[in-house]
Amino acid sequence: MNIVEIEIKAIRPDPKSDAMLGNVTFYISGGVGNRCDVMNFECRCEAPLGGSPDHRLSQIEQGLKADALRQARRMPEFRSGEDQLTVLAPQGQCTA
Repeated sequence: MNIVEIEIKAIRPDPKSDAMLGNVTFYISGGVGNRCDVMNFECRCEAPLGGSPDHRLSQIEQGLKADALRQARRMPEFRSGEDQLTVLAPQGQCTA
């Protein structure tokens, strides 16, 4: 199954720690028929220190995506090896 688009929304500080929270949505092709499946995750990553605001935002987005992939790997169909997720993005591919 291929992740064809990733959407990150509602990036906000975690009120209980120094981390950042956000909602990550994977749009997946290769589901049943020709439809696009959707997977939503509530994600957390460490807040970056230093650098420009754009650089920090990029680091937060990367951290949230990594947490979403970590959560996806724990789903039974991926953990068992029955299915595999492939991220099809301009930055390159990675598999979960």
